[in-house]
Amino acid sequence: PLKQQKKATETLILYAPIAHQLGLYRLKSELEDLSLRYTNPEAYRLITNKLKSTANDRSKLIKEFLKPIEAELTKRRFKYYVKSRTKSVYSIRTKTQKQQVDFVGVYDVFATRIILDTALDKEKDTCWEVFSIITSSYKQNTERTRDWITVPKANGYESLHTTVDTPDGKTIEVQIRTARMDEIAEKGVAAHWR
Repeated sequence: PLKQQKKATETLILYAPIAHQLGLYRLKSELEDLSLRYTNPEAYRLITNKLKSTANDRSKLIKEFLKPIEAELTKRRFKYYVKSRTKSVYSIRTKTQKQQVDFVGVYDVFATRIILDTALDKEKDTCWEVFSIITSSYKQNTERTRDWITVPKANGYESLHTTVDTPDGKTIEVQIRTARMDEIAEKGVAAHWR
């Protein structure tokens, strides 16, 4: 247990930040979650149990949420696919501590990604058009809109994020990006070199 604590702490301080700087977000999240499992097993267990117990509700909510958006995307002949992701255990833990809220108070526990297949020269316009479709269907939280397409992050991350409210009061984060942007977000800036 002592070696596990030491290695987990080292991973949080050294390896996860390196993965983040390289744009390897999936690896970063995995390292953080594994570290939390050993540095704070009780918090890790509590959050994973909450995520498991709410998985079906989240799945139903996403299906209902996406119906009008997918209908409009199909009607306008967009080439796209949808991914949903749950915030990492470590990220949820960090947010509950920073904002001094419990699990229920973290309103972006999950997000939906709309990944578009479009030409490089049309990426920005296409993403903003999809943004318009989403904000026409749902009430937008303007304080939670982030445009990393016009001005990408220093590590190359590009995406358009918005948070919207459903008619029944649920809050959902939507990320809009192209397949190229998604590959870089998932695998880092060197992803397209292979």
